[in-house]
Amino acid sequence: MDMKSYGRRALAVALAGALAAPAVAAPRAQELLVENGMALLLDSGDVVRTSGPRTTAVTVGERATLDAEGVRIANDGAGVRGHRNYGVLASHGADVSLLDSDVDLPGTWGVGLQAQRNAMLNLRRTRVNLSADNGLGVATTSGSFALLDEVRIHSASGGTGLLVSDDASRLIAQRSRVTMQGAEAMALSISGGEAQVRETVLDARDGRAIDTRAGTGGTARVVLDRSTVRGRVQSGDTGLSLDARRGTLEGDIVRSGPAPLDVALAEGTWRGAASRVSSLSVVDGTWTLTRDSDVEAVRLEQAGQIVFDRSGAEFHTLRVGSWQASPDAVGVTLGVRLDAGGPLQRQATDRLLVHGDASGQTLLHVTNVGGTGASTAGWNGRNGPKDGISLAQVSGSARADTFRLAGGYVAVGPWQYRLQAYEPGRSDAAQRVVEGEGKGYWDYRLQSAHVEARSRSGGSRAALAPQVPTYLVLPHALFGYGQASLDAVQAERTNGSRDPAWHVRAFGGDVAYRSNLPFASYGFDYERRDSGLQVGGDLLVLGSADATLRMGMTASLGNTHVSPRAQDGTSTAHANARGLAWHSVLATESGWSFASSYALTHYRIDVRTPSRGEVLPRLRANASDASLAMAYGWQPTKRMRVEPGAALLWQRLRFTRAMDHDGIDVMAGSPERLTARFGARVSLAFEPKGNTLHAWSPYADLRYATTHDARRTLRLSDEPLSTGRSGRSIDLAVGAHFELGARVTATVDTTARMRRTRGGESGSTARLGVTVAL
Repeated sequence: MDMKSYGRRALAVALAGALAAPAVAAPRAQELLVENGMALLLDSGDVVRTSGPRTTAVTVGERATLDAEGVRIANDGAGVRGHRNYGVLASHGADVSLLDSDVDLPGTWGVGLQAQRNAMLNLRRTRVNLSADNGLGVATTSGSFALLDEVRIHSASGGTGLLVSDDASRLIAQRSRVTMQGAEAMALSISGGEAQVRETVLDARDGRAIDTRAGTGGTARVVLDRSTVRGRVQSGDTGLSLDARRGTLEGDIVRSGPAPLDVALAEGTWRGAASRVSSLSVVDGTWTLTRDSDVEAVRLEQAGQIVFDRSGAEFHTLRVGSWQASPDAVGVTLGVRLDAGGPLQRQATDRLLVHGDASGQTLLHVTNVGGTGASTAGWNGRNGPKDGISLAQVSGSARADTFRLAGGYVAVGPWQYRLQAYEPGRSDAAQRVVEGEGKGYWDYRLQSAHVEARSRSGGSRAALAPQVPTYLVLPHALFGYGQASLDAVQAERTNGSRDPAWHVRAFGGDVAYRSNLPFASYGFDYERRDSGLQVGGDLLVLGSADATLRMGMTASLGNTHVSPRAQDGTSTAHANARGLAWHSVLATESGWSFASSYALTHYRIDVRTPSRGEVLPRLRANASDASLAMAYGWQPTKRMRVEPGAALLWQRLRFTRAMDHDGIDVMAGSPERLTARFGARVSLAFEPKGNTLHAWSPYADLRYATTHDARRTLRLSDEPLSTGRSGRSIDLAVGAHFELGARVTATVDTTARMRRTRGGESGSTARLGVTVAL
């Protein structure tokens, strides 16, 4: 093989005669010809330039080789259809390698580089600039191959960036960028063979990013790996198999010819519309549908999803020939105006229509678009096949669970909608919009949920979102926990010592609440479980001959779990409590005692449902609890002491405003409660002999309590709902006080609460405390 090396000066001399000759002197001027079997090296800084019609700057012939680094190849001439101008033309097994080079074609109908008849192009860090109409960046034809690495192809006036023209040709582009501007521009035109595009941008946002219309049959394959494609993908007489992996597609995909167009989207995203697409599979990817679309066959596989675009005001329809979804697919997200629905003209929704069979299970995720919620039920208070909003229809075979509502329900304000499947024979023909002559007509409709009373009184009502019952009972539950905590603060009874003391107390309990509201007014019962730990002590002890005054502080940590009993759904609340209480006790030698307490407690509350998990993690409330109590003790016998007394407890909660994950605006406000208790305690004193237990005193305490609740209404998304009230109860406590030494005492007791009205609490509470005198 002959080898020629052109330096800058030698190349300039060799080209001088050709450049000086008139451009029209030959049918196709060849400014630099690498002849058969020749190998040519071009040095950095070399320039090959030509002009005139039907000219080629560099021609590389049969089995010839061109290696160039840092050169510029330019053809300033203007070609015409059928007689293009070329920057580099390689043919008959030629091999061309360009590194860090530029190829410029400012004229019309220019081709940057073309490989034909089994030639090869190897381009690295090379720029191809097309400045006029109908330009072509890099072309492979007749069994040729092109490898592009960090290549830039740009045109500001239409044209084609990459061309693969037949089944035997192949192109690989990696870490490259093709930018074509104009409505008629194409980033990649492929009529057969295969193009592999890796970490590359194909940008023809106003034109076509990938196009097969120039072909006459067969199937072209395009593999996209971590690449970005902007612009329309369009097939013609040549079919297209598009395999997009870990990349981004931005534009419509359109089949405009008889050949199939198959799309596989894996670990990537596509935003655009589909027209007559033969098949689409989505695996761990997302198709955002921007306009009405139709696909012959859709497969949603692992983590795959379809999302109807909500950037505009319009609703869209996806028409599918057959539908298949795997159990681990994410599903379909639709926009729906959640209102009463009913006749088709009153329904505003994105919709999925399957003209054939649907298999698997598909989750439908619903986004509310401007709806405020309404009852979809008919005149009889029940939903039927013509009520509500049709989200999906199937004209072939399906099952009732082929489409399911994600999370089981959709919340609109405090209310819930659910999905109801109407099978063939039960679905309403007047609601049918799906095409096809399949086995039947399935209609999957979104309808407001209703629940029936389980009691003998019967009746039905609109169903609330599952977490709403927890919101409604939460003020009652926190009032109950606050009372239990303050009772523990006041549980210690002094033995007449005037020494300061420190206390450690633990308390816990299980309480059941029954609402006084009927089923139709959203009365909910609940169960509550409390636990807490308190540490406190006397900060001041003053004594005189007639009385002793103790004042101190107590810090408490605790939590409460609340579980409503509701047919609307299951939900729970967990509240962490952090509090600080001030307390004082004045005891006189004549038997009178006066006690007061004031506690500030901060609650951090999260609400959960089984289907959604944590739906409200940031609800906060601050509580103020104030208590005044008085008692008089007298001893009818030496060992017995009787203490009748009365107490008032005032409580107030201030809730922060919060929005839960279902969009429910929770405004619990500032409810208040006043509780009055009357009763008496009877205790016995024993002083057994021993070195450890000095004395002990068992006691029983009986109290009657009546409660008044103020501001018993919550607003949930501006919907006022009542919380009911507490009512009256009787508390019976039994316990004992132990003197374990000269300075250590302990108390233990348990309280049973019995509800005396239709509404209120019943249950039990236990307390254990240890006091050490200083």
